[in-house]
Amino acid sequence: MRSGSRFLSLKWKVLLTLGGVMLSVNGALSWLHFHDLTSRFEVQRTATRERLVAQAFALRSDFGLRLQALAGMLAALDSVGVSLFQTQAGNALLRQHFDSYWSVLQLDLGLDSLQVYPKNGPPLATWRTDTLAELDHDAQVHTVIAEERAMHWTRCQQRCTQFAAAPILSAGQVAGAVVLGSSLADVVVSFNRLSGADLGVLVPAANGEGKNALRELGLQVIGLSGAERNLPLLQQLTALPPMPGGSAWRLLSHDGKQFELSFIAIDAADGAAAPALLVVIDDLTQALADIRKSVWSRLQGELLASLLSLLLLALLVHAPLQRMTRAVRAIPLLGRSAFAEARARIAPRARRLVDDEIDSLDEAAIALSYRLETLERDVAAHSAQIEGVLQRISVERDFSKSLLDTAQVIILTQSADGRILTLNRYGRLLSGWTEDELPGKRFFELVQPDGLSEMAIQQAVQEIAAGDRQHVQLESILEGASGQSYEITWNHSRLSERPDDALMILSVGIDHTERKRAESHVSYLAEHDPLTGLVNRQHFQQQLDQALASARRLAHDGALLYLDLDGFKYVNDLSGHQAGDALLRVVADEVGKVARASDLLGRLGGDELGLLLHECDRDGAVQVAEKINNVLAEIKFPSLGANHRVSASIGIVVFSEAMMDVKQLLANADIAMYQAKSKGGAGWHLYSEGEGVQEKMQSRLYWEEMINRSLVDQGLVVHYQPILDIRARQVSHYEALVRMRAADGSLIPPGVFMEVAENSGLIREIDRYVIHRVFGRMLQLFAVGTHYKVSINLSGVSINDPRLLSFIRDELSRDPLLPSHVVFEITETAAVSDFSAARTFMNAVRELGCAFSLDDFGVGFSSFNYVKQLPVDYVKIDGSFVRTLVESPDDQVFVRALAEVARGFGKKTVAEFVEDERALNMLRAFGVDYAQGYFIGKPAPDIA
Repeated sequence: MRSGSRFLSLKWKVLLTLGGVMLSVNGALSWLHFHDLTSRFEVQRTATRERLVAQAFALRSDFGLRLQALAGMLAALDSVGVSLFQTQAGNALLRQHFDSYWSVLQLDLGLDSLQVYPKNGPPLATWRTDTLAELDHDAQVHTVIAEERAMHWTRCQQRCTQFAAAPILSAGQVAGAVVLGSSLADVVVSFNRLSGADLGVLVPAANGEGKNALRELGLQVIGLSGAERNLPLLQQLTALPPMPGGSAWRLLSHDGKQFELSFIAIDAADGAAAPALLVVIDDLTQALADIRKSVWSRLQGELLASLLSLLLLALLVHAPLQRMTRAVRAIPLLGRSAFAEARARIAPRARRLVDDEIDSLDEAAIALSYRLETLERDVAAHSAQIEGVLQRISVERDFSKSLLDTAQVIILTQSADGRILTLNRYGRLLSGWTEDELPGKRFFELVQPDGLSEMAIQQAVQEIAAGDRQHVQLESILEGASGQSYEITWNHSRLSERPDDALMILSVGIDHTERKRAESHVSYLAEHDPLTGLVNRQHFQQQLDQALASARRLAHDGALLYLDLDGFKYVNDLSGHQAGDALLRVVADEVGKVARASDLLGRLGGDELGLLLHECDRDGAVQVAEKINNVLAEIKFPSLGANHRVSASIGIVVFSEAMMDVKQLLANADIAMYQAKSKGGAGWHLYSEGEGVQEKMQSRLYWEEMINRSLVDQGLVVHYQPILDIRARQVSHYEALVRMRAADGSLIPPGVFMEVAENSGLIREIDRYVIHRVFGRMLQLFAVGTHYKVSINLSGVSINDPRLLSFIRDELSRDPLLPSHVVFEITETAAVSDFSAARTFMNAVRELGCAFSLDDFGVGFSSFNYVKQLPVDYVKIDGSFVRTLVESPDDQVFVRALAEVARGFGKKTVAEFVEDERALNMLRAFGVDYAQGYFIGKPAPDIA
């Protein structure tokens, strides 16, 4: 090939030409696919648009019919018809009658107005909200009375209101009419919930002002679902599309999304230039994105198929050309003596039916490489022999110098009179001497002046020179050039005699400075706290034991102060552990200033300090405790708030000759400290016998031991209480309830031991135990074809346990049916204690397929907000509202409201403590879904 000429392989020419053709074909096919999808989408959108418009009209009509039915119910009341035929007293009776209903109609049924018309003339009485203006319905009311039939209509001015009227019949005669009015807001909300699209109401604007005004259109938005997203979209409109049939539509882009807006004319307001409009807003972004995605996926597939075809073609022509290329490129390697690499690149075919020219070229190149390699090897062997001799000479010469310069020890030679002859690099580095300064230097100048060391060295050198000893080891201090001292261990030995018969002594010094410092530091750390510098708990106990022995021997009092900082956890949580450590050092310094020189202050662990007062009575110990808190209160710590005062809860124990041992003394001081903390902190408590605190602690330890033993020995049993589906009148699921089996076989209710389990953290193990047992029982039921859901209680402590989620995940993996049959139940107070962590945990468990139930619903002040925010499937109405449901009207109102709220949020409701048939019937009337209590069934050890 000529130098500088352009070259393109035949293989690439073919591949590029075919690639261009395939790319054109693929583009045309993708365009046809896109055109087909677009046409289908237009047909589908027409049907969807017509359906949404029909749904909007149907919702408005249904809303009017419901309102018309309610008007008919009110008109059918006997007292209403009788009142219209009476005089002024009848009008008063009519007002009194509807006054009692108006708050319920307004709040529960959402009515905005109620008017009662006589047979002729203006309305006798009107009830309305402040936002609804006075409207004239004479024409419609006249029609209702004249035709004796109910009707409904829509009026839109400052707001859109649906009206309905029904004739009042009394004694077979028309006495008047009842007219009801309600906002179309419920239609807007219901449309969004049923269809997924948004709905808005537009009316002609009076002045075109306000945030909801559409100034370009002369309209006002008076109702709109998803207003935050859709109001800016509507405000982009500058003109309405023509509506020849009472409806029209158009496409609009906003914030990177595509929307379809359908406009429908509704009843025109009196005197209005244009009718009010309903606008249906449907988001087309995802549908259009799916079309683009489908086209792009098809194009990618076609391109991938084309690429694979080209690749296959390239593979067919690649091999022969590659073989020749390898042989040509391997030839220059022979000139660089890369024979093995050249043979590896050529790599002749191992299996071939017939040879071709490329095979002959490969074999000739390989034979040439072997011949050239043999000639080069012979030349290299001769050169290596010469180089080996020179290398040995060089290594022997440089070994001694390299060893001396690289070793991290001091190596020197000296004469019998101490003059230094040679000194290695490490020795010069420590001493600060240079090679030019060595002549005239003596060994004694390296070490600190010490008469004993100098005499010992001189004696050792004399013994080595005389041949009495071959090796001597001595220690001395070396004074470095920077003034730093090093602890050196010297090993002196007889090296050899120089040519002039002078004795030479080899001295090797090893630096042990860091090791001895570390040994000293370890000894210090064994007795002291590294953070505060105070003695640690072990050393403090040793000193306390000696103080007790001294008090018994000398018959004098002593005192122990046990300090625990108040609110120290909040310092760590709010300002970080570095701030907490800094505060501990400040507190240790301040308490140390209060203590006497003879007293002992130590850190006993965390934020706990101990102060041992020698020869101190009760009054003296109390004075010291009060002085400590006064000093702590004066601390100004930058990381704390301006109003935060540092304080400590101090337990005081006075000991004498016949009192207690160290373990009991510390335990009593700890008890006294907790007594001081229970009073609010920033104070002291003097321990005395008979306070009963130890009995409480022993009781807690007893129940902790019982719980631990039950967890090991399977002493915890699970009972199951049925939960009734009220409408189906059959048991739908069960709640798992834990009990403890006593030594005599009786069952201990959870109220006895659950508080101890919560406070000690053992509730985590109990929850895991119950989950494992319940899942095992459910698997047994699955095996015989019985499938019930089971509700399992979780404590707030377990929810905050980061290991619980992985445990539940492992347990659920025992059977794929388990997740859909498990309901985890948490109390409202447990969820609210750490709302964010509870919601994160609940979402993670729901993703595994389980459901959640919120217990004690209605007890907290913010129950409605929590049921909205937490991802629960069931809410359990607290039993305090159900026990007295039949006798208490207040509880009836509250339970009905709870059921309505839960239903509005799409949650199922469970009522606890259902004790009789009357309560069950009332719950059914209120719309409660499930019931649980002794009337339904008591907890039992097995599932029926």
